[in-house]
Amino acid sequence: MVTTLKLPRRMEEALLVVYGNGKRESEVAKELGVSKQAVSKFVREGRARLTEIFLEVAEVLHADLVRINLSKGCAIIKPRQLGVKAYVFYVPGGGPRVLFEGDIKCSGDTRTLCKEVVEAIRAWGLIEACSDVDNEEGIIRCVIKLLEE
Repeated sequence: MVTTLKLPRRMEEALLVVYGNGKRESEVAKELGVSKQAVSKFVREGRARLTEIFLEVAEVLHADLVRINLSKGCAIIKPRQLGVKAYVFYVPGGGPRVLFEGDIKCSGDTRTLCKEVVEAIRAWGLIEACSDVDNEEGIIRCVIKLLEE
């Protein structure tokens, strides 16, 4: 089964407002101009699709799934051939991005990737826990440490 590696816009919006902003579904319904039932369906189906996306990434990378955290928009996988963990972040509007353990440097070719991951960290509401860190690489390392706990 091939999964589209991006969520539909409305589904993504609902997930980000519920999990990233911590709002109740009734508040999200008012904000998006839809019924509470529609938001509930967006969230339920969004969680299922996000799980499929993380499973597809793990399959493509021949990795074992270590953990999925849907409310934080990320997963931890372990590619069988590499022997290191990889962190998959769902970037709103962009799909999944993968960072490999021990290879997190935000300079040169990986600068854009780091910017996208940090924006995802903000969108999913994870930035608060690392508010004392002022650079992209530090923020990513801080969030990964939290995900490992």
